[in-house]
Amino acid sequence: MSGRKEKGDNPALYCHALLEHASDGLVVADEERRIVFMNRAAKKLVGLAETEQFPDTCAELLQCRNEKDENLALLPLCFGHCVLNTKAPLSYVEMNIHSRQGDVIPVAVSYSYIPAGNRGYFLMSLRDLRERRHLEEERRKRDEMYFTLQERERLARDLHDGVVQDIAYSHMQLKLVQSLLAQGRVAEAQDKLRDVTEVVHDSFVQLRHVLYDLTTHAGKDLKHFLSKWLAEFQQRSGIPVEVAMLDFPDTCDPYVGDQVIKIVQEALANVRKHSGATKVWMTLDARPAGPYRQQFSVIIEDNGCGIPEDVLHRFNQGWSDHDENAGRHFGLKAMRERAQSLGGILTISRRNPTGTRVELHWFRDISDKDAVKQAG
Repeated sequence: MSGRKEKGDNPALYCHALLEHASDGLVVADEERRIVFMNRAAKKLVGLAETEQFPDTCAELLQCRNEKDENLALLPLCFGHCVLNTKAPLSYVEMNIHSRQGDVIPVAVSYSYIPAGNRGYFLMSLRDLRERRHLEEERRKRDEMYFTLQERERLARDLHDGVVQDIAYSHMQLKLVQSLLAQGRVAEAQDKLRDVTEVVHDSFVQLRHVLYDLTTHAGKDLKHFLSKWLAEFQQRSGIPVEVAMLDFPDTCDPYVGDQVIKIVQEALANVRKHSGATKVWMTLDARPAGPYRQQFSVIIEDNGCGIPEDVLHRFNQGWSDHDENAGRHFGLKAMRERAQSLGGILTISRRNPTGTRVELHWFRDISDKDAVKQAG
């Protein structure tokens, strides 16, 4: 736009048309939070007809609530009231509003302070998040289905390579025991039975580990669930785990919790099965990664023999779908893919002097309110 005023232009009409036809819902309220303007998008979002009279206040219209179902219309929690007092904008606050038909609508709201003479107003810019939430949910369902199929494939391979072969071995040994007993060679038969008993016990323990890990879901209570699961892991494996939780949140998104616990389970399964480690150290941390971003980390270290150099090299290079080694190291491949589904990063390295170090980092955008808390 050149900014040149053409003959017949009316700035007031131009500005009104600009606001009226904006794609985001726009609501302007005064110091008493009484609505003085709503554009078409806002009316459509809350289910108001074009000519229908809107309620007096934004609290009556929107019935804003946060993820904890707290009523944001109450003055201590009202973002519009905060903007009026501070005269500072707030950007991208996620909340739920209610339509006139009673539907709950997730929105992202940005607030602006508008001075006008001796009075103050605030502008709410509302963006409908339903489509984005729907697409995110569909993506998560696809990811879950993919990981479920991959875990079934791995379970079949692990059972074939481990438990099934152990059962076949035990079956042959029991036939040999029968033959030895028939020949009166009781001492040899007893030795074979002890061997079979150990193999069956090991297979039973392995099955319990596999079935337990397959049926666990952390959900949103990741911190609590992880503490409980680690206690059970130590009891089952006999490997002590020293845990440090540095400002790690008590709750998180359920999808994030499930992906993180699966990565932890796979990492510790590798420690139990391959490393020969006598101790594990785990650190969970949360720290700022910018004014409106937070970084979460889970670091797992052991004092075992360390990941083989050739496996580490292939992991860092990335396995192709046609690489025969990818099937042998499906667990590592799945760990990386789970981290990527969180928008995160997974790294594996050798620990000095011995052992392996696994690092998972992912990020979360935070609201203005949380950013203030984060900044102290």
